Amino acid sequence: MLDLLQQLAGVIGVTGYIFLITGIYRRGMEQSFAAFLLWGMLDTIAMITSIIEKGNFWLPTSNAIGASLVAILLVVKKGVVWTWVESLTAVMVVICLIIWVTAGDLAGLVASSVAGVIASIPQMITTYRRPQTTPINAYIIFLAADLLSFFAGKSWTVTERFYAGNDLIISLVILIFSLKKLSRPRPEL
Repeated sequence: MLDLLQQLAGVIGVTGYIFLITGIYRRGMEQSFAAFLLWGMLDTIAMITSIIEKGNFWLPTSNAIGASLVAILLVVKKGVVWTWVESLTAVMVVICLIIWVTAGDLAGLVASSVAGVIASIPQMITTYRRPQTTPINAYIIFLAADLLSFFAGKSWTVTERFYAGNDLIISLVILIFSLKKLSRPRPEL
């Protein structure tokens, strides 16, 4: 049963990317190229290490595919911005790769998950500054996939819950920041 829930979390995650890609393509919604490029790389590491460790790999697989597609779409739409924040995050990805190669798959999973949270900082900043650029429905779907994947873990181990827990934090923060666009100042009486 838990295997089926993990697979469902992966399918739900892909659905969120469909909404996000549609928003970027049709409505020109802004997303951080660097965040999605780095997430794609880090999610690929998490996917590979989860598979090797026989852990909960469906969510990182859907995220690796989805984030990579978003990064490619942003390049095509000329939505690429690169600042010192993105450079710092890229250095962390390299550190993550070094940890994976030198310390093994489990350490690689932890390093890539933590680096994924750090790599989300550019998107969090973009969403906080311009919440109207982030589609709420996509991040609600991501949050649902993250919650399902987290609770579908077969045990309380790093290979079953750590990645989903980190992803849950990312989705929740971005969703909260994107909800700022719904709040309107009240008129003074």
